[in-house]
Amino acid sequence: MKFKVYKNEKQLKKEEFSFNDQKMIFIFHGLFGRAKNWHSIALRISSIVDGTIIVFDLRNHGENEPSNEISYSIMVNDVYEFIMKKNINKFSIIGHSMGGKLGMLFTLLYPQFIKQLFVVDIAPVDYPREKIEVVDHLLKIDVTNCKSRKDVDVKLSNYINNKELRSFLLQNLNFNNGKYSWSLDLNTIKMGMKDLRGFPINLISNISHIETLCIFGENSPYINKKYKDNFKNLFTNLKFFKIENAGHWLHIEKPQEFIKIMSKKLI
Repeated sequence: MKFKVYKNEKQLKKEEFSFNDQKMIFIFHGLFGRAKNWHSIALRISSIVDGTIIVFDLRNHGENEPSNEISYSIMVNDVYEFIMKKNINKFSIIGHSMGGKLGMLFTLLYPQFIKQLFVVDIAPVDYPREKIEVVDHLLKIDVTNCKSRKDVDVKLSNYINNKELRSFLLQNLNFNNGKYSWSLDLNTIKMGMKDLRGFPINLISNISHIETLCIFGENSPYINKKYKDNFKNLFTNLKFFKIENAGHWLHIEKPQEFIKIMSKKLI
């Protein structure tokens, strides 16, 4: 997995860090996200926490090579292989949306490695399928024939009205040899959407006693009373923190409030 490293309020080059820090924090982005989306947040957290922050590009996202499969169990294995290779024994997780589900599953399967778990606006449940998924809209657009990012945005606006969502998705555009392409493996993501909307409860045999904090947006549909109850069935040491007037992208909408929670609760 590709990754970016932050410490003492700056992004480090490969020769500037090692993996033997006593305090390590992994950040997992959401679906259609990438490590660079978390750049400003990672800088802020690194300014208040004396530790090393590693922000990952998850499978079929960001700067990773494309793969023909994606699922939570496969991504858990990606993380496990990473910590084995780097000899990392203990770390905390901050995971948003898809990354939050990855963090929950890893914690349930390998609690011995986890110090704290921060889940951002997602629950360990199966979410209903959208009539038309975002990935279907992206697949409809032939970006190779687009002349500019604005051209891609105009085409995408025919399917997605939300300008903020379009701006977020457009961060996945690459421009090489005079042509645009998606850094995402859209066909693999489309095939994996059932798994990504779900949560592999069949893989879990234990509940977690790891300190777990779920931070959610007041206006988000991803956390409700029923979903909270599902959460409590799997995580016994659990607290919820609501951010007022925020939706699913609360760390972008309300960064100050999000950072404040991190500064108080991240140990």
